[in-house]
Amino acid sequence: MVSLSPLQGPSTHQLLLVDDSAINLDTLLATLENIYDLRVAIDGQSALDLIDSGYLPDLILLDIMMPDLDGYEVCRKLKANEKTADIPIIFITALDNDMDETKGLELGAVDYISKPFNPEIVLRRVKTHLELKQHQNHLQKLVNAQTQELIEAYKDLKQIHDQMLQQEKMASIGQLAAGVAHEINNPAGFIGSNLNSLQKYIAKLNEGIAFMEQTLMAMNDPETETQLKKMKRKLKFDFIQEDIDDLIVESKDGIDRIALIVRNLKSFSRAEDDTLKLTDLQECLESSLSIAWNEIKYKAKVEKNYQELPPIQCLPQQLSQVFVNLLVNAAQSIEDQGIITVNIRQKENWAVVEICDTGSGISPKNLERIFEAFYTTKEVGKGTGLGLSICHDILQKHQGIISVASEIGKGTCFTIKLPMDHEEINCKSSLLQKSSSS
Repeated sequence: MVSLSPLQGPSTHQLLLVDDSAINLDTLLATLENIYDLRVAIDGQSALDLIDSGYLPDLILLDIMMPDLDGYEVCRKLKANEKTADIPIIFITALDNDMDETKGLELGAVDYISKPFNPEIVLRRVKTHLELKQHQNHLQKLVNAQTQELIEAYKDLKQIHDQMLQQEKMASIGQLAAGVAHEINNPAGFIGSNLNSLQKYIAKLNEGIAFMEQTLMAMNDPETETQLKKMKRKLKFDFIQEDIDDLIVESKDGIDRIALIVRNLKSFSRAEDDTLKLTDLQECLESSLSIAWNEIKYKAKVEKNYQELPPIQCLPQQLSQVFVNLLVNAAQSIEDQGIITVNIRQKENWAVVEICDTGSGISPKNLERIFEAFYTTKEVGKGTGLGLSICHDILQKHQGIISVASEIGKGTCFTIKLPMDHEEINCKSSLLQKSSSS
């Protein structure tokens, strides 16, 4: 049997008194009822039932010698329950054996009060253990708060560390790209020069051959003319003369494309300060397409819709990094064959660049976190989760905006808006640089 209604007192602390003796309960009630909110249980099972119903006292005064379920067993059950394991338990008992006291303390009790008990001692012990519990709770909150701060600090440090690794990786790739571009540029240069010379030499050879043919024809020697025609047919001389010019033109075109890729690689890998430069967005996008072309060419057709815009103030290499990242992502989202659409237009005082694809699309759940650092939907080892986060940071530096719309199975469209007000962005950039330096 349990008294379910608390005996109200001025304190907010709640105490549970568990004893099968009415005399002991009356003494405890008389001692504590004007100070604490009290509930009583006359046996161990009743106490456990009360707690199971949701009542969680701040402290329990628990008799040891009770029928059916003694105080030791009640204590053992309470300490095994995660919800009640931290509630202080003070045993009240007529037992004065040291072994009994040791057993109780080993089970998790915080103190012992011997019967018959002195009311003043009961008050002092209860007050002391409630204060200790308060201090323990306060310390636990501090520890939890500091632990959470350490976890957040660790996450921040890890993010900075990973971003630094990514930047070092990009710098290494940049140096490698610059070195490769330099190594390619030299042989490509003399191949181009040799092709120009070869084109001139072939023109002279064709001129000499034509002169010799005319000279032989003027000799009116039918036998010689017949042998000459047979030899020309055998060697496919007329076809070779026509095809060799086309081969040289195609080879020179290939060298020009190599030279363009080399220039774009050098531009992409060159160290860049934070000084904004007037840049043609169309040239920047074309350069990025050239760099990303190897990822795109087997997967997608590129459709371009460029509106003529005046140059804008930006950091061209960083902007190129954004475009390359979005173009590569677009290509990777297309499984077989698709279309990547690149649009440039002006809307009010914004230069707008749209990079859209007909790929697999992004789910709404992933779309919400797409610009978070280290968040990636790619397989393990295929993505760092930093690409779009870095794109977002670069555009913030430009006082720009990046947004995304996507539909599963239909594709994704990234929209980039860059301010065209040169004075405004220069002013904001200067303020950013001053704040970062301070």
